[in-house]
Amino acid sequence: MNDKTVYVAEPTSNKKEIHVPSFVQKHSWDCGLACVCMVLRHLGIDDSKIYKEDHTELGCGDSVWTIDLAFLLQKYGIKNRLTTTTLGVDKGYGTSSFYKASFTKDENRVNTLFQVAESKGIVVEKRSVPVDEILNHLEGDNLVIALVDWSYLECIWCDKLGISCLTCLKRCTKCCDRYQGHYIVLCGFDRKKNRIFYKNPSYNKDMCCSRISEFNLARKSYGTDEDTLFIYNDT
Repeated sequence: MNDKTVYVAEPTSNKKEIHVPSFVQKHSWDCGLACVCMVLRHLGIDDSKIYKEDHTELGCGDSVWTIDLAFLLQKYGIKNRLTTTTLGVDKGYGTSSFYKASFTKDENRVNTLFQVAESKGIVVEKRSVPVDEILNHLEGDNLVIALVDWSYLECIWCDKLGISCLTCLKRCTKCCDRYQGHYIVLCGFDRKKNRIFYKNPSYNKDMCCSRISEFNLARKSYGTDEDTLFIYNDT
């Protein structure tokens, strides 16, 4: 595991769009698995085992963490790099309504994965990532899976913010005023308009769009650990 500062190169283009096949999640908890399916399809890799053998092998049940996705991508020979502000599980999440149901089991399992990650060839870096580093990665035709807070997630093309509660699947103040973790696939940007493009596994849309300022709020909300999974085409 590394704890270091990375130099962000100067951008060479103002706009980028990467075509990513859609995959709609099947449950309220499997957005991460759906994002991996989109990545595999983008790279021309069969994803038919993700919800079967692969999910069983992960042993995570309905609580999928970013480190699980890193191990899953590596199983398919996909080079990836995980950046996070917390190596393991933040004990403060034990009282969070989003995490507490399976917190004890998750804490032991996830901490173990972080401990063995390096020996398994998983690259993990403890640091906060500037948005320019994400955009430059996308510029090279490489995708990113980002953990965001659904409560802050917007699509200015859909004219929706958060859109609905992950639990009751409708807009409600009772649920949507608290953290709701959600994975999305970042697939482009428009620097001049300060926009970032993404695939939302909750909807069968070609592409969604957020203001970068709002995307930063969503990805830096407490509960995300700013988890960012950089994916490389050179498998």
